[in-house]
Amino acid sequence: MIKEYDEGIIWLPNTFTMRTKWLNTRFSLLKFILLLSLLGGFTYLHCIIRFTDIGKKHVLISPEWVFRQNEATCSPVTNIAFLKNHKCASSAIQNILFRYGFNHDLLFALPETGNYFGGRMPFNNLMVRSAPWFKLGLNIFAIHTKWNHQEVKDIMPEGSVYITILREPVALFESLFTFTNMGKVNNQSLDEFVATQDVNGKRHYGYLGYNQMAWDFGVPGPEIYNITYVQEMVEEADKAFELVMIAERMEESLVLMSHLLCWDITDVLVLKINARMAEFKKDMNEKTRTLLRKKLAPDYLIYNFFSQKFSKLVEDYGKERMRRDVSRLKKATEQLMAECGFAQEASGDMIGPNKPWSDQVSGYQSLSKESKCQQMSRSEISFINLLRNKQRNQFLMKYGLGRMNGRDALPMGAMALQGPGDVAERIKQLREELVYKVQAESVEGNVTHGGKLNQSQ
Repeated sequence: MIKEYDEGIIWLPNTFTMRTKWLNTRFSLLKFILLLSLLGGFTYLHCIIRFTDIGKKHVLISPEWVFRQNEATCSPVTNIAFLKNHKCASSAIQNILFRYGFNHDLLFALPETGNYFGGRMPFNNLMVRSAPWFKLGLNIFAIHTKWNHQEVKDIMPEGSVYITILREPVALFESLFTFTNMGKVNNQSLDEFVATQDVNGKRHYGYLGYNQMAWDFGVPGPEIYNITYVQEMVEEADKAFELVMIAERMEESLVLMSHLLCWDITDVLVLKINARMAEFKKDMNEKTRTLLRKKLAPDYLIYNFFSQKFSKLVEDYGKERMRRDVSRLKKATEQLMAECGFAQEASGDMIGPNKPWSDQVSGYQSLSKESKCQQMSRSEISFINLLRNKQRNQFLMKYGLGRMNGRDALPMGAMALQGPGDVAERIKQLREELVYKVQAESVEGNVTHGGKLNQSQ
């Protein structure tokens, strides 16, 4: 059904349980098909039939964990994979995971340099396996990448929990456009860019552009506007992810996250990280907004699906129960803000580990030197470096090796055969590192993992 939403024209019915309400009889269906055919709506008709079929077989059913009343019946989850979508408040969720993992001595999937796995490349498990500290084990995956669920699953422990977060597509694109200076290439404003740049055009730096959520979920570039392909991806994601949070409903998202993971509500307290200052937010006229809604149809398909599911989760969790828990979350946040003495500052005026990468956003300084306060206000890059150094030292302590070389400086000669395991194992490891290095350089071209753009959310 072509449904008019506030967001625009979306090929998605209102709710999964009511998708076929307008098809009470075969006669109604025939009339509807005939009408669309007469209007030349063949393309829309294909989408309608597709969604109608899915609506008949796909009913929203909340998972068992939502109904759990007694937290004493569960154990804290420590194996978690987080799909970090661009500009979806994902840095806030990442900070929560970083803090929890650091304080509970958990192990992270980390690139040897920078803060991306692959950039424009889909994720490959060798991107993690090639790091020396992978031998220590793995608990948490929370780094930007073009998602490949099977490849991530191959490195995560059995029974890991998969989560992600989404954002309203027009708001996401405006934020992405400004944050990454997307219009600088052709010296275009946001309105000019949307009016002239084709949806199938070249992506900014090879991996940023229209329908960023579809891209981050792993949809190949040529398939982003294949509605059937995107819908099948959504169905697979619905099965794979235990929780898909919604940025516009952040407090409820954090409550459900703490409940799913069996964490205390204080474990999910977070600052508004990487939020742009008002002067860097772009206005757009209504014509641009309308056109953008149409161009972002694949992202709206994803967003509306999981937004509806999120509403069902909140309903089954209990609206009164949710109200109480959100109140507890707010109160705990206020107490922490007072205890830490956080002060918000423009990034351009800051120095040190709390300074965000972009000067468009504000950061936080804490008057307290307590570790929990410093961790909450630590920037993404600084936190990744902290975790990387911790795991490198753990690796050196356990295996007694000398300084580890990154993939940009593979060991040579006799040094190449030194290390844990026999010679055959060491040769295999070096071969994997070399293959990954060559693949990364050939595909990524001029994109540098440590570059400034790749350090943005």
